[in-house]
Amino acid sequence: MKGSMALKLSIFTLGCRVNHYESASIADAARAEGFETVPWGEKADACIINSCAITALAEAKTRQAARIFARANPDSPIVLTGCYAQTSPSELLKLPNVKRIVGNREKPGAVNALKMYLAADCKNAPIPAARESMSGSLPLSDRMNLKIQDGCDNACSYCIIPRARGTPKSRSFGEIVADAENLVSRGVREIILTGINISKFEVPEGGLTGLLDRLNNISELLRLRIGSIEPPHPELEALLERMADPSHKLAPHLHMSVQSLSDNVLIAMRRKYPAEEFLKSLEMIRGVSEYISVGTDIICGHPGETEKDFEITKRRLLGSGAAYAHIFTFSPRAGTLAAAMKDQVPTGIRKRRSDEMRKVAAALREAFIAKNIGKTRKILLENRLKNGEYMAYTDNYIQVSAYAPEPGLKNRLAYARIAHSDGNGNVRAQIEKII
Repeated sequence: MKGSMALKLSIFTLGCRVNHYESASIADAARAEGFETVPWGEKADACIINSCAITALAEAKTRQAARIFARANPDSPIVLTGCYAQTSPSELLKLPNVKRIVGNREKPGAVNALKMYLAADCKNAPIPAARESMSGSLPLSDRMNLKIQDGCDNACSYCIIPRARGTPKSRSFGEIVADAENLVSRGVREIILTGINISKFEVPEGGLTGLLDRLNNISELLRLRIGSIEPPHPELEALLERMADPSHKLAPHLHMSVQSLSDNVLIAMRRKYPAEEFLKSLEMIRGVSEYISVGTDIICGHPGETEKDFEITKRRLLGSGAAYAHIFTFSPRAGTLAAAMKDQVPTGIRKRRSDEMRKVAAALREAFIAKNIGKTRKILLENRLKNGEYMAYTDNYIQVSAYAPEPGLKNRLAYARIAHSDGNGNVRAQIEKII
């Protein structure tokens, strides 16, 4: 540190929810060591960049962030961590101001690595191990991600993340509950359980459902969501029971990643289920309630995807009853099986298919919103706009705006009637009762 003044540290995060949890943990560790964390873009004495390697574009954004910081802060060191740091460390050391590379396995010690660089006598010494946790006291008011699991061993054709994250590892109930209690004590009222593949979550204490029941007992926590799972999930029936139970804090919302609804493409992707498993899961969900929101991911243009395969996926997705879909254009990722496959789909066709599938996704979203018009749902109020409206999400994951004359209602639950949609994703709700 510079005399008695705290050094200013900027943390920049790319990529997934897991990275965002890990950056929040790093920020807590930095403040405990005497650093002042400042927003990205402000002058800073040092920087930690938590990188992503899921696509070539994500890697390019990582390099761009390092260059932007170095230009604005020419004398300030950068520690670079995350998946890109794990897969291509020598490449990143060429960037300006990057002084230390910290792989994912050492990421909890990123602050230690920075301190060691700043102490000139131990710049390149091994990084002391550090515990990954939420441990600070800085007030927090937005929904937060909570990591319950890391790693994946699926070896999907298009994905480099197993190389970057390793095999599945689950955190204990005790570690997760302690993190949740810390977040809630700081003002967080909605927590999203996340991981690289939370379908792999399993510890001696139990599985995902048992963990949710433990977290449900945290008194000031108002809402729980779970990140992406894969079909078929062995605990789906138990999860749906909790979503249907008004006393449980688990929101009626699932994201079930499928990637394609053509069995030919799923086999080429090395996914471990047929399309029918996803469709059967949605049928089971609709049997419990048609108002449970289910989202998915679709990749368009994977090698070997024919026009017939694409049309099968499009037709099945449109008839699936999903509430929304994230559409991705296949991009060859160096180091993955798919990048070297024959039958690469031309770029223009990939883009055209993605554009068509996004229209299907938009139709699904509007159909789900329309189904909810006139219904009363629980919403969790967020930031208040200048016109007196609060932004909020319903329990079943529809973003709405709702007017309330009172300021200071952020993180309060309310019952609200879904009143109107303009067809472009802007949904108005009328608050009936603040809980």
